[in-house]
Amino acid sequence: MLRLAGGAICGIAAGIITGIGARVAMRMVAEGVPDPIRSIPMFTAEGTFVILSLAALAGAPFGALFAALYDALPGPRRARGILFGVAMLVTIGPLFFSAGRDEFITYERMVLFSFLFPLFGVAAGLLLEPALRVARRLPDLAQGVLVLIAFGGGALVATGIAGFIPEVVQTHGALAVAYAIPWLAVLVVFALRSRLSPAHMLR
Repeated sequence: MLRLAGGAICGIAAGIITGIGARVAMRMVAEGVPDPIRSIPMFTAEGTFVILSLAALAGAPFGALFAALYDALPGPRRARGILFGVAMLVTIGPLFFSAGRDEFITYERMVLFSFLFPLFGVAAGLLLEPALRVARRLPDLAQGVLVLIAFGGGALVATGIAGFIPEVVQTHGALAVAYAIPWLAVLVVFALRSRLSPAHMLR
């Protein structure tokens, strides 16, 4: 539970950073990034608060997942955050971009918003150890609440992803989501490696 709670703290913080990045990306669109839709975002304090809140809630489950898989991820420890962010981009990004392609996501915006996934990974990689130190100081009840937040946020994210799938299939055909199968298999392998690793067993 400690590791998941620390991961949730890490994900919430990284989610807020990513939400700020999303707001900056929206500002770049408004300031002249080429966009054939010509839709100019409206900026309000309330809108910014909603974006940051949703980013924090969505970040909690991904932070917990990152913490759970961290020891099993390949490569140097400092590079595991960016690796996780790229993995998020190639698994979740296509569903989001393909589902909203005709309404909101132009090629220019697709490139711009793609950077948010690696940004989350980099932030999570830098914040994981400090977040785990904070989690160790928390009582068991607070850790349990953080884990519940991570699972609740994960349920909301899963519901949103499930909602994208019919749109993608309707627009591009069933084979459009087949790319997810090998990535899910890789995720399962890393999860098993993490559960069976000596470092995990010592916790």
